[in-house]
Amino acid sequence: MRSKIVMFLYLVWGLSIPALANDVKVGGFATLDINISNSQTAGIRHVISQPDASYLGEPSLANSSIGVQLEWQSSSQLQWVAQTVLKERKEYKLDYLIQMAFARYTLTPNWQLRIGRTGLDLYMMTEFRDIGYAFNYGHPPTEFYAVVPHQNMDGIDITYTHLLKESVLSYKFFGGKSSAPIISDDDFMWDVELDSIYGLSLSAQTENWLLRTNYTTTKAGNTNEQQILLLNALQQVPQAIWPTRQALIESLQIKGKRFNYFTVGAKYDDSRWIMQSELSYIDSDSEVLNHLKAGYVSLGMHSDDDTWLLTFSAAKSNNRIDPGPLLTSPQLTSLYQGVIRHTNFYLIDQHTWSVSWRRSLTSTLAAKIQLDHTQVKQLPSAFYLHKGLSSANHDNDFQSLGLSLNWVF
Repeated sequence: MRSKIVMFLYLVWGLSIPALANDVKVGGFATLDINISNSQTAGIRHVISQPDASYLGEPSLANSSIGVQLEWQSSSQLQWVAQTVLKERKEYKLDYLIQMAFARYTLTPNWQLRIGRTGLDLYMMTEFRDIGYAFNYGHPPTEFYAVVPHQNMDGIDITYTHLLKESVLSYKFFGGKSSAPIISDDDFMWDVELDSIYGLSLSAQTENWLLRTNYTTTKAGNTNEQQILLLNALQQVPQAIWPTRQALIESLQIKGKRFNYFTVGAKYDDSRWIMQSELSYIDSDSEVLNHLKAGYVSLGMHSDDDTWLLTFSAAKSNNRIDPGPLLTSPQLTSLYQGVIRHTNFYLIDQHTWSVSWRRSLTSTLAAKIQLDHTQVKQLPSAFYLHKGLSSANHDNDFQSLGLSLNWVF
């Protein structure tokens, strides 16, 4: 229902444009990106909702995108904002194309209210992670930004801003719902619903510094069809044959389980030197995604129109690998492989060193190159797509190179 409401508002907005043409501000952004990799088994992508990946000899354009943003100031206090982003997806729905659609009401100079589809404020780059021109990385650090596929939320947020002598303090509370697809191997797709999202973000900004922290809690809103089939099959297996069966059933019953997300971040930029870092921790009532730690730190410098960055990013979870049934049979082996695929989806242990270069060609155009060197202790991994995996054939050490042109217009 919430998606239909957002789409209705978006369509009304679209039909209103001709009548409001003189008052509507129209802007856009685009990224043309190609990624190449030397991995034969781990398909490189930077968002877990991407259906395409790059392998050795198979470059990918999956990070390319184009977007349009419309803004209408209907009064001194009320503004309407809509944003559409077109990028590679498994399915193309109108609901997926609408990145933002909200009304912003300024109650006082200190208080601001937004209602509709807004950015899900988990990250420092939440509001502009689709706008390649707006940040210095070739792509946001995968180990940190790829964990959660949800980028927006249908609901409400309230922001209070307090001006000090040399800094600005902001407090934001938000609540709502969200859905986003997770794409994995063998054409697996799950439109993950998050219900009862509640979060609080605090930030402090000075001339050169930005400090930020966030706490968000939510509940899983649905279970995918494969999980339901696995649950039904596990319930038929005697406990004596599979002693950990009940614990697996509880882990796979993900609907209604609570997930908690906590992050802290800092950024320093004095127009010469730059530092940026974020750390996060995810805890939950389910072993599918629990005790996951992720983070990155970037150091770099600006030199005229060039920006250089060295980044280290890492992610590690404490998921336990189930030992499986005590007896073996083709049916039990197949069931075990299906269970492990779900319970170990977020079994992650890897890190990446990256070197990024950005050249501002004009005030609206930038070119970027980023080289990543990744070491992975666990494959398959939620971050990647895979092919040709076997016990003796894992690419645990690989490189990828991304080249992009980024516009705003």
